[in-house]
Amino acid sequence: MLERLFILLDTGSTPVTRKAAAQQLGDVVKLHPHELNNLLSKVLTYLRSPNWDTRIAAGQAVEAIVRNIPEWNPAPKPKDEVCAEDMSPEDISSDRLSFYRFDISRLLKHGASLLGSAGAEFELQEDKTGEIDPKERLARQRKQLQKKLGLDMGAAIGMDTEELFNDEDLEDACASSTNRSQPGKSLGCHFSRNHLPAAELIDSEFRPGMSNRQKNKAKRMAKLVAKQRSRDVDPNEKSNDSFEGEPEEKRRKTTNVVIEQPATDSKVLIDNVPDNSNLFEETQEWPLESFCDELCNDLFNPSWEIRHGAGTGLREVLKCHGTGGGKTVGSTAEQMERQHQEWLEDLVIRLLCVFALDRFGDFVSDEVVAPVRETCAQTLGVALRHMANSGFAMTVDILLKLLTEDQWEVRHGGLLGIKYALAIRQDLIAELLPRVLPAITEGLRDLDDDVRAVAAAALIPVVDGLVQLQPAKVPFIVDTLWNALLELDDLTASTNSIMTLLSSLLTYPQVRQCSTHQSLTVLVPRVWPFLRHTIASVRRAALETLFTLLSKADQSCALWLNPIMQDMLRHIFQSCILESNQEILELIQKVWGELLRQSPQQYVVAASCPWMGAWLCLMMQASHIPIDPNMLLEVKARLKEKATGKTRQGSVPVKEMVQEYIGGAETITEDPATRDYVVTRARLMAAKLLGALCSCICDPRLNSSSQELRPAESLAQLLLFHLNSKSALQRIAVSMVICEWAGLQKECELLSSVVQPRLLDILSEQLYYDEIAIPFTRMQNECKQLIALLADAHIDVRERINSTVFTIDQANELVTTIFSECTSSLNLKSRQFQLLDSKKLQARSTVCETSTEWQQLQLRVHTFTACAVVGLAMLPDKLNPVVRPLMEAARREENMLVQGYAASNIARLLQLCAARSPCPNAKIVKNLCSSVCVDPMLTPSAACPVPPASTPAIQESSKASVAEKDAMHHMVNKSKGIITLYRHQKAAFAITSKRGPTPKAPKTTNNDLPLGGSITTETDESKKPCLIQRRGAEFCLMTVARHFGKELTKTLPYLWESMTGPLRNALDAQRFDSSQLLKQGDPVAQELVNSLQVLEVTAGAMSQELNPLLMEQLPLLCTCLQHPYTAVRHMAARCVGVLSKIATMETMNVFLEHVLPWLGAIDDNTKQEGAIEALACILCMSQMKIKLFSCIKSAFVFHVGLLLDCGLGSAGAADGGTEAVVAQHRILIFCQLKSMLDIVEQDLLKAQLPTVTYLRLDGSVQAGLRHSIVSRFNNDPSIDVLLLTTHVGGLGLNLTGADTVVFVEHDWNPMRDLQAMDRAHRIGQKRVVNVYRLITRGTLEEKIMGLQKFKMTIANTVISQENASLQSMGTEQLLNLFTLDKHDYKSSSSSGQASMKSVLDGLGDLWDQQQYENEYDLDSFMHSLK
Repeated sequence: MLERLFILLDTGSTPVTRKAAAQQLGDVVKLHPHELNNLLSKVLTYLRSPNWDTRIAAGQAVEAIVRNIPEWNPAPKPKDEVCAEDMSPEDISSDRLSFYRFDISRLLKHGASLLGSAGAEFELQEDKTGEIDPKERLARQRKQLQKKLGLDMGAAIGMDTEELFNDEDLEDACASSTNRSQPGKSLGCHFSRNHLPAAELIDSEFRPGMSNRQKNKAKRMAKLVAKQRSRDVDPNEKSNDSFEGEPEEKRRKTTNVVIEQPATDSKVLIDNVPDNSNLFEETQEWPLESFCDELCNDLFNPSWEIRHGAGTGLREVLKCHGTGGGKTVGSTAEQMERQHQEWLEDLVIRLLCVFALDRFGDFVSDEVVAPVRETCAQTLGVALRHMANSGFAMTVDILLKLLTEDQWEVRHGGLLGIKYALAIRQDLIAELLPRVLPAITEGLRDLDDDVRAVAAAALIPVVDGLVQLQPAKVPFIVDTLWNALLELDDLTASTNSIMTLLSSLLTYPQVRQCSTHQSLTVLVPRVWPFLRHTIASVRRAALETLFTLLSKADQSCALWLNPIMQDMLRHIFQSCILESNQEILELIQKVWGELLRQSPQQYVVAASCPWMGAWLCLMMQASHIPIDPNMLLEVKARLKEKATGKTRQGSVPVKEMVQEYIGGAETITEDPATRDYVVTRARLMAAKLLGALCSCICDPRLNSSSQELRPAESLAQLLLFHLNSKSALQRIAVSMVICEWAGLQKECELLSSVVQPRLLDILSEQLYYDEIAIPFTRMQNECKQLIALLADAHIDVRERINSTVFTIDQANELVTTIFSECTSSLNLKSRQFQLLDSKKLQARSTVCETSTEWQQLQLRVHTFTACAVVGLAMLPDKLNPVVRPLMEAARREENMLVQGYAASNIARLLQLCAARSPCPNAKIVKNLCSSVCVDPMLTPSAACPVPPASTPAIQESSKASVAEKDAMHHMVNKSKGIITLYRHQKAAFAITSKRGPTPKAPKTTNNDLPLGGSITTETDESKKPCLIQRRGAEFCLMTVARHFGKELTKTLPYLWESMTGPLRNALDAQRFDSSQLLKQGDPVAQELVNSLQVLEVTAGAMSQELNPLLMEQLPLLCTCLQHPYTAVRHMAARCVGVLSKIATMETMNVFLEHVLPWLGAIDDNTKQEGAIEALACILCMSQMKIKLFSCIKSAFVFHVGLLLDCGLGSAGAADGGTEAVVAQHRILIFCQLKSMLDIVEQDLLKAQLPTVTYLRLDGSVQAGLRHSIVSRFNNDPSIDVLLLTTHVGGLGLNLTGADTVVFVEHDWNPMRDLQAMDRAHRIGQKRVVNVYRLITRGTLEEKIMGLQKFKMTIANTVISQENASLQSMGTEQLLNLFTLDKHDYKSSSSSGQASMKSVLDGLGDLWDQQQYENEYDLDSFMHSLK
C-alpha cells in the first residue's frame, strides 16, 4: 500500500490524484509515527525527481507528513540545574553558518555558478575512457552528443547536423571529463582556478568547525551505527523500504544520521541506520534535523531540479515546524532560543547563497521564471517569519548587497527575497520599507526587464503601506512607472507587474492628485499598447488603470481627456472587437460608459462621428477572414527576438505581422459552434458600445432644429446605407446597434423615422446575401453541369426548369423530383446512370450547403431586425412579420446568445402588445408553453412515460435482453413506477456500459443556463432540434417572468392560467377521486403534465412578491402526488422540489405533515411512489435536505429498495391476481453498528413494514446459533430480509439465498464492503445480484465513499493498463503495431522504427505555463501560511 502511494506521487494522472496520495502519506505518519524517517527518506527521492509534477507532489507529501507530527518544543532545563560544563564557551559555539563569518562578496567572487545541470549527461560514460584511442573517443563522443541533443534524427528528416559542433568542442568536454576524476572535483562541474563549488567554499571559508561536544556526539553516533549494523545484518530479512506484511516486533525504523567531519574535510557522510528508541533518545535532536540537513546539502546540487526540490521541501517543513528547528533536549529556554536562531541563520545564509549563485532561468513565457530562486525566496519568507529582528535586519542587508551586483540573476534573486520579506513581515513594514524602497525604485529602472518585473511585483502587496508611509516617494515611483510604459511591449517581462502596480497606485486619491511632471494627456496614451497585450491579466490591468483614472476624475478631467478623446474611443472599441475574454469585455463596457459620462457630449460627438462608419465595418467583419490591418490602429510593433536567448541590449528586433480576427485570433481554431458564440458575443458588446454612443449623438441638445447640420441625421443616413446593402452582416450589425440604442433612449424622431420603414421592408424580403456568393455560384455551375449531362443522355429538362439563375428551391427540385422522374427509365446499373447519379449527389450536397447557410443568415437577419423594430416600439399593423422571426429564433437558433437576445425582445413585445387589440400575447405564450414540453425526456408522456426508443423491441439475442432487463429492472408504465428512479438507473447504466477513455469535459460558455440548457457535441443530431426548441422556450419563459416581475399574473393572465388552470380544474384537494381521473383519459392527464412543466420552468424566475400565489398551489400539488398517472406524479414532485427551493420552510412543513406519512401506506403503492418522487426532488433542490435526511433516511431509501425493487412490504395482489407469499427479491442489509440495525429493525421493519419477515445476525448472536440462522435464510424463501453487521456477516458466509445487497453504513476499508458483497456472489447463486449503497450528500458518508474510491484507485494501479487500448499505449508499443514481422523486411522496418522513435523521443512535452502561475502566485502562498 505504501509503495503504491509513492508510485502515485510520480505517476498520478492528475494533480488531484498526486495530492490525494500525498495526504494519504500524512495519514500513514499519524498511524505509524515511528516510520517518520523512513517516509521522509523515500520522499527525498521524489524531491530530487527531474519531473516538475513529481517534485510538487513530493512537497505536498512533506507538508502532509510534517503536519501530522507533534510540534518540537522540548521542556527547557531549569537554570539552577545547568552545570559549568554545559555553559562552557566551546560548547556554546556552533559549527553553523553565521552572519558574522559570512561574506557575500567573497562568495560571489570565488563561488561557482549553479546552472541548469553539471553537463555530465552530454559526456562519454565509460569506465576506461583513458584506454580508448583519441580518435575513437572523439567519434564516440560525437555520436553520444548527437543522441543526447536529439540530432541523431537529422538524417531521418534530411538535415545535416555534422557542422553544428566541431572536434574542439568535444576535446574540451573530454578534458573536463578527465579532470573530473581528480581529487577535489567531486561535484562534476567545470571550475576555474578562482571558483570553487558552493558547498566546498562554504565549508572551507564560512564554517568554524565542530565543537568538542559535537565531535563527541558524532563519535557516539558512529559507535551506535557500527553496533547496530553488526547486530542486524541478515541477508534474508526484508528491506526497510517496506513495512507491510511484517510483524510489529520485526519492523526496523530508519533515520538519516549526519556524521559530521572536521571542516578540513569537505565530505558530509549520510547513512541510514536503524532508529531504535534508545538511539532517538541518544540524539535528543529535532526529529527533522537530518532531513533538513539533506535538503540544505541539495540546495547546491548542480542540477536545478534537485535544488528546486530541496527548496520546496524546506519550505513545507518551515510552514509547520519553523519554531522548532535546531532545539535540543536538555537546554535552557535561552539556549534553545539561541539554538533556534542559529539554525534559522544557517538556513537563511544558505538560501542567500542560492540567490547569489543560481543562474538557471526558464524562458517558457514572455517573463523568465527562475523556479529555484522563486522557491527559495518563498522558503526565505517563511524562515524570516520566525527570525529575530536582528537576524532579519542582517538578512535584508545582504539582500540589498545583491542588488548592487552586475549579474542580472543576482539582482533578480535579491529582489525576490525582498518581495517575500515585505509580504510576510508586515509587522516590520514601517522600518523595512524605508530601507528597501530606494533599491526597489532603482530596480524599477533596471536595464533588465525581468529585474524590473520583480521590483514592481515586490511593491504590489505593500501598496497601501507605500502610500501611507512614504507619500513623498510615491510621485517619483508613479513617474517611473509611466516612463517604463514607453519601453514595454508584448514580449517584455515586466509588463504585467508594472501595469498592475500602476493601476493599484492610481486607486488612491492622493496618488492621482500628486503633481506629475507630465500631463495625463501625454501619459495615458502609453497605456494603449497594453489594451491588446497577449496576456489577459495585462489587458485587464490596462483597462483597470483607465477606469480608475476616469471614474475617480474630477471636473478638471476634460483638460487632459479632450485632446486624446478620439484615440481613446478608437482603442477601446478596437479592443472590444478583438477580445475573447468575457470578463475583459465587461470591463471594456465599464470603461466606455465612464468615458462617455465624464466627457462633454459635444466633444464625444465630434470625436466619434468621423469613425462611426469604420467601427460599424469592424462589427461586420466576417468571422473567418482576418481584419484588414489598415482598419486597425497600430499601437506599437510587436517585437520578436531573432535569438532564443534572453532579451539584451543590442538585440535586433523584427516586426511580426499578426493576423487579427473578430472575437480574437486565439479562438479561430475552435469548433464552429464555439467560434460563432465568441464572435456573436464580441458583436453584441460592440453594439452596446455603439448604442451608448448613438444615444450621445442623438441628444436633443445637439440636434436642435436651428442647426444646419444635425449629427442624428448623419447617423441615420449611415445606418440606412448599411440597411440597404445586400450583406447579411451589415444588416445584422446595424440592427444590433439600433436595438441597443433604443433600449437607452426613448425616442429620436430624426433617427427612428428614417430606419423604421426600412426595417419593416427587410422583414418581408427574401434575399440571397453576399455572404453565400461562393456556394451559390458553385450551386449554379453544378446545376448547369447536371442539366448538360442530362442533355447528353437525351433527357431534356428545360421545359420543367428553364432559367439562367436558379433559386435554391429550383435547384433543390432539380436534384430531387425532376432528376428522379427524368431518369426513371434508365438502367440503374448502367455507366450512364452512374455518371448522372454521381453528378446529382455532388450538386445536391452543394444545394444543401447553400440552403443551410442561407437559412441561418436569413433567420439571423430577420431576428435582429425584428429586435430593432421591437426596441423602437414602432410596431406595424400586422405583427406576424415581427413575431415570426423572434419565435423562429427561440425555436431553431443553436447560438444561445441569439436565443437569449430573441427571448428578451419577446418579453418586450409582450409588454408592448398588452393593451393592443386584438392582443397576440395569448397565442405567443401558448406557443412557448407548447415548445417547452416538446422533449419527451424532460416532459413525460401521460400515456407512455418512458420513450419507446429507450427499450428496443428487437434485441440481438436473448442474453442481451436479459442483461438489459437486469440492468434496468425498475419498470415504469402509465400508472406504476417512479420515473426519477428509472432515469437514475438508466443514466448509471449508460455510464457503466461505456467503453474507452473518459471524454473531455465541454467548455462552459454561459453560467446562467436554463434547465437543460447545455447541448454538447455528443448530442444525437436527431434530438438536437427538440433540445434547442425546449431550451429556447425555457429562455423565453424565464425572461418573461423576470421582465414582468410582480405584474406577471396581471399583465399575462394566460401564462398564469397555463401554469395553474389545469391543476385547479382537474383536482379537488377535499374530494380526491382516482377512478374519475382515470376515466378522464390521457388527453386530460397530458394537459396537466404540460401545465406542471410550465410551472416548474417559470416558478423559479418569478418575483418573490408572487410567492404567496405559488404557495397556494402547494396543496393541489401534494394531491397530484397520488394521481393515478405516473407522469403527473413525477411532474408534481418536480414542482414541489422547485417550491422547496423558493420557500423552504413552508414547503417542508406541508410535506412532512401530509406527504411523508404516505411512505408507510403499504396498501397504496401510488401514494408511496408519489411520496418517493417528491422526496427525491426535494433532496436534489432543497437546502434543508441534510436536516430532513436525518429524520427520514431509512424510510425513504428502504422503500425504494424494498418496495419497488424487491416487491416487499406490499399487501396487494401480485400481477397474477393471487397474494404473493414469496417476495420477488430477498435482501441482505449491512450496517456497521448494532445500534443502526436496531433503528432499521424498530423504526422501519416493525413500525412501517410489519408484513416483512426478517432474521438478524450480529455480534450478540452466539457463535453456535449463527450457522442455523444462515441455513434457515438460505433454505426458507419466505424470509425476506437478513440484517447483518459488516464485521460479523461480511466474511466467510454463503448467503446465496439473497439477490440484493443494501449497505446502510460503509466501512473506511473498501475491502470489507467488497467481502460483504461477495456473501451473495457465491457458488450456487443463479440470479443477478444488485447492490445498493445509501449515501447522503454533504455528510461523512460521502467522505467515506470518496476515500473508498481513492483507495480502490490505488489498489488498481498495480494492474497494468499499458495495452488496454490505443489511448493508453506508450509510444514504443504504438510504433510496434506498425512493425512488419516478415524476415524480408526486418532490417528496413527496424531502422525505420528507430528513426521514427528517435524523432518522437526528441519531441518533449509542451510546458504548461499555468504550472508556474499556480506555484508562484503570491496570494495563494500567503493564504497557505494562515
